[in-house]
Amino acid sequence: MRADGVVLREWGEADVAVMVALFDTAEMDRWTPLAHPFDRAAAVAYLARAVEGRKAGTLQFAITEDGGEALGEVLLFPTEADGVCELAYAVGAEYRGRRLAARAIKAVLPVAVAAGYREARLSIATDNVGSQKVAVAAGFARTELPTIRRERKGYVLDLATWAITL
Repeated sequence: MRADGVVLREWGEADVAVMVALFDTAEMDRWTPLAHPFDRAAAVAYLARAVEGRKAGTLQFAITEDGGEALGEVLLFPTEADGVCELAYAVGAEYRGRRLAARAIKAVLPVAVAAGYREARLSIATDNVGSQKVAVAAGFARTELPTIRRERKGYVLDLATWAITL
């Protein structure tokens, strides 16, 4: 799918090396649930989970500018709340500052609408200023829902909920 200068496409086996380059960083380890180190084996397993997840309604798209090399990822997955999906994103360090994440989120919102969702949410760590800026640029607003404390991989994250009505 194309929108606002980005092309979202499904991940494929040819993307394994690019996934390693994008996701095997300390910053990805800090802010995402991705495996660390994110090596070839982790990328192959991640790709297999993406294929299986699609059957359960989780959509994972490579973010590109032309349908070619992946520059990041945007995900759409169902939540327990009726009519609500959650989105997540990650952009490789060398590609940040180009509004790729915000543009990819906007590009995937019509998919959420077509799937029958009425609201999309983001869970963003309260100290992740970069992701908060992405949320604002994509039209999301922080909700009044209480923050959720998550501990994973030795990090403690206080996650705020951001939302947009579809």
